[in-house]
Parts: sequence; structure tokens; C-alpha cells
Amino acid sequence: MLLKEKIALVTGSTNNIGLAIARAFAREGAKVIVHSRHGEEAKKVATELGGDYFAADVSKAEEIQALFDHIRGKHRRLDILVNCVAHSSKNDILETSLEEWNRIMAVNLTGYFLCIQHGAKIMKEQGGGVILNVSAASGERGSPGTAAYSVSKGAINALTRQAAMDLAPYNIRVNCIISGIVGTPLGRKEMGNRKPEYDTIPLRRIGQPEDVAEAAVFLASEKASYITNSILPVDGGRMNSMGSASRG
Repeated sequence: MLLKEKIALVTGSTNNIGLAIARAFAREGAKVIVHSRHGEEAKKVATELGGDYFAADVSKAEEIQALFDHIRGKHRRLDILVNCVAHSSKNDILETSLEEWNRIMAVNLTGYFLCIQHGAKIMKEQGGGVILNVSAASGERGSPGTAAYSVSKGAINALTRQAAMDLAPYNIRVNCIISGIVGTPLGRKEMGNRKPEYDTIPLRRIGQPEDVAEAAVFLASEKASYITNSILPVDGGRMNSMGSASRG
């Protein structure tokens, strides 16, 4: 019960990695606030976990405000914030439209920034907390055909470092998990389309959402009380072993 009685918000927690993190947190004793744009999906997962839920579009500042107003009003505190929601892109730098760029940045970067800002204000008042961001290897080394997505993930890594420095005086730890290709529908498609990349994973297997979730549990717990400003790859060793850019 590493997170017993903690109040935790996990954005994008109705599928894939976000769902795995929410389930792992609940298993460890946290009261999880399930988030999605879709209220019925969030309610279903919250019922499974015995937690709370709130529907909000994180690309809209007013809906993020409503989410954190809900947390203040109902829970009075927030111990853990996990930013996991994300949109992907499918075009390279020459083909990316301004509309696609703005859509990706609104969710993957501005949404993270606003959630950090709102969450940190609550945490500052209560004397501390933990913030985790979920990123990808393409944010460190680029990836063909995913211009806006890769740039947004690199910006999340930079945002993590800045937030860690700014929030450390308030006993708020900020870390980031770089997720490799995992056994989500997208991950299976990516690996299926590029079989040779299997050989670039030193552990010789595709990860599972639960692999990322277990790392999140550790970083959110008191066992990681002296860890902040850290960017942790959970990718079977792939990112640090590759010499060429490809999507992560």
C-alpha cells in the first residue's frame, strides 16, 4: 500500500498507459480521480476502482479549471498528479498544418502546463506533492513523420525540468517517464509495421502498460522521496541503445 490514502489525478486514465497507472495506484491504496473527455468512460473506470471521475477536454483552459475546482471542492487536496493524456500526429515538418500543430500542442503541452500549474497551487498550500509527466523517446531524438508529436514530447521533457526546479522549494517533486513502444493498440501497430526494430530493444520484448505503471507507482511513492528533475526511460533499454532516430 505504497500510496495509501493519497488523492491522485491521472489524466487520460480510461485506456492504455493511463488506465494501467490508475489501476496500479488504486491497488496501492490511492483514491484515484479518473479523467477522460468522455464522462461515461471515466465513470465506468472510476466505478471499477472505487474512485472519483471528471470529464474535461485538456485543450480547453476553462475545462481544466473546472476539473481542479472539482478536486478542491470534493477532495480538499491533491497528492499526486499524472499527466498522461496525449494526441499523436502523422505528418512530417513540411506537411504539418498549423491546425494540426496547434491541436497537438494544446493537449500535449499547454494542457500539461495548465494541469501542473493548477495542481501545484493545491500542493503548495498543503505542503507538497508529486507530479509525473508521461513522455516518449521521440521527444529526445525525433521521429520521422511525427513532427508536432515529437516536438511536444521534447517540450514536455523541458517542462518537467523547469517545473522541478521551480516547485522544489514547495516540496513538490516533478519527474517524467519516457515510455517506449508498449503493448497498446498503437504500439502493436508500430512494431508490426517495423519488425526489424524489435532487435533494437535490448530486453527483446515489447513493454506493457503495466511496466510503465509500476515505474509511476515508485516515483509517486515515498520510496522516491529524494528523486526530482528525473527523466526515466521505461523502454527495455531501446532509447539509449539506438544510434538512429525512429519513433518511440
